[in-house]
Amino acid sequence: MTDPNSRAELEAVKNRKFRALARHAYAHAPYYANIVRGRAIDLNTCTPSDFPVLTKSLLMANFDDIVTDPRVSKQAVADFLSRSTDPKELLFDEFTVMHTSGTSGEVGYFLYAPADHARMRAAAMRNRDAYRNLFPRSRLRLRRIRVAFYGATGGHFAGVTSIASLQQGVRRLFINAQAFEVNTPLPQVVERINQFQPDMLWGYTTALKMLGEEQRAGRLDIKPAAVAATGEMVTTADMQFLSAAFRGAAASSIYACTEHMMLGISNPGTDTMTLMDDDLVFEFYEDHSLITNLYNFTMPLIRYRMSDILRPVSAPGARRIVIENLVGRTEQMPVFVNSAGATDFISPHTINEIFVDGVTRFQMQITGPSSFRFPICVDARLDSARRTAAAAGVKARLTEILQQKGLSNVAFEVPIVADIALNERTRKFQLITRNAGDA
Repeated sequence: MTDPNSRAELEAVKNRKFRALARHAYAHAPYYANIVRGRAIDLNTCTPSDFPVLTKSLLMANFDDIVTDPRVSKQAVADFLSRSTDPKELLFDEFTVMHTSGTSGEVGYFLYAPADHARMRAAAMRNRDAYRNLFPRSRLRLRRIRVAFYGATGGHFAGVTSIASLQQGVRRLFINAQAFEVNTPLPQVVERINQFQPDMLWGYTTALKMLGEEQRAGRLDIKPAAVAATGEMVTTADMQFLSAAFRGAAASSIYACTEHMMLGISNPGTDTMTLMDDDLVFEFYEDHSLITNLYNFTMPLIRYRMSDILRPVSAPGARRIVIENLVGRTEQMPVFVNSAGATDFISPHTINEIFVDGVTRFQMQITGPSSFRFPICVDARLDSARRTAAAAGVKARLTEILQQKGLSNVAFEVPIVADIALNERTRKFQLITRNAGDA
């Protein structure tokens, strides 16, 4: 099938893809079968707007009735995540599993089968011109491209899972990809990246800016051809800083998430971004977005609610949707004082990727320069012993994170609470707050 040349042609193709997804969901996912019957939806003419909004809470509450493979269950995924921290390991040797709490603090599981990945890669090929911004060739030599990712690496997270995919199959013949743990003390990371000398540097926005400061100070000395920031809000000033710090590297902003993977890439020299919507349907609202994923048949996400605020700037009917580059996702950076009196940070992504079976939501409430509170909500079905075990599991993971970063002196508590309140002023949830009163 040739690529659609106009917006109308693209929408027609996407409608056909959506109806194929809806028929599959109706046949294999009781959650969607009930919706189709209850709303009398015609699967031959339906569009996403015929379906209700799907939130992460609804997804997790109806997980077993939404996944379309009978081997997959919420408990099977939880058991897998409890024992596996290798992003290359697959559930049942087949399914890529990822988890995140994101900025909502609410844990979610997301899966992709090989056929889902194939559809995702096909969509990427149709947007290959945009990916050239991430792989400029002019400064590369005749060898494997060295790609460094600076982010959370010790589990089934979206960023490191993507990097792991570059280390497998035919791609590893052309790409030498390495991941560097964002929770490692910064001097150690600088030393290792200096040794690696990447051609491409990808990672979380704030973390990359810290590497940029190390580069400007002379402690980091690398010459990447491209730098790509993701996972947090990226401003034009951020990209200008990264480009200047890394000696004129092409700086880009990547819009991606665990639920849908790649969603958009910034346009060079502008403050805009082009959405990769060949297999995604976007609905824009003032304070959130709804996204329908057309390639994931294992876990159909129809009108999935995201807190991201997307503001289109392209003309109606344009072949590609262009948005303002500022995707509305940001979190405070937890900074603590260690036993030597020096400060170091913990990436918000290290916090939002915490997984302990039975824990459904959490928040970091910073209470002092070397202390914080970490309330958790747990599954209501847990008995007293399992509630205690869940809290102990979170304590153990936080202790590990602090030790890894050289912050073992930081004190914290993990109370089990019935709910975690929204910010009283913004009425939005904050994953990280400055003190308990800000929650």
